[in-house]
Amino acid sequence: MAAGGASLIAAVVFSVLIMSSLGGPMPLCSDCETMCRTNCTAEAEANCANYCYDTQSTAGYCEGCMGAYFDQHCNPECLKNCSNGCKKKVLPRPLCSDCDTVCSTKCTEELQTTCSEYCDFSRSGLADCQRQLFERCNTEGTCCSSDGTCTCDCETEARKSCVGVSDNSNNCEVCKRGQFDQDCHPTCNTDCNSSCKKKKGCHGHA
Repeated sequence: MAAGGASLIAAVVFSVLIMSSLGGPMPLCSDCETMCRTNCTAEAEANCANYCYDTQSTAGYCEGCMGAYFDQHCNPECLKNCSNGCKKKVLPRPLCSDCDTVCSTKCTEELQTTCSEYCDFSRSGLADCQRQLFERCNTEGTCCSSDGTCTCDCETEARKSCVGVSDNSNNCEVCKRGQFDQDCHPTCNTDCNSSCKKKKGCHGHA
């Protein structure tokens, strides 16, 4: 199953590059989230088929497996590669009065990638804690006995046990706010104001 999962994720990771090499249209960056959600949901179902085939005997395993595969493996990797190879919309020159709004939106989107080391939940201590406890719960049969009788859900138990472990949200906000205020927004504003369009009728008079 591991080999199958690796081949499936490889298809997502290189899908954008394959489309480009074949001369196909590149996806818009705004479509990355939808595309990755669709692909990774299908791949999680295929990767976790052994757990999801018989819901009565594998209660708790299916949802946990799919959630872990989607959130911690497939979706982050897909979004990263899609954002690196997607096509951004070519927007018309903004009005100078809109520069602040345009730059705020632009920087907010860009910093999701720039600060991904801190904002990617799959890299957080909380995700690592939940992943380890989920795997231990399944391996040791904490919730489900060998005859298929289940008294709890491993994913829920892992979440309960990891309450209080950092999810990196504070570090994420510090990274985004620091780069937004000190670098991205001021630079964007300078560039925007040097090329924006002024409203007609706003020129000064002698």
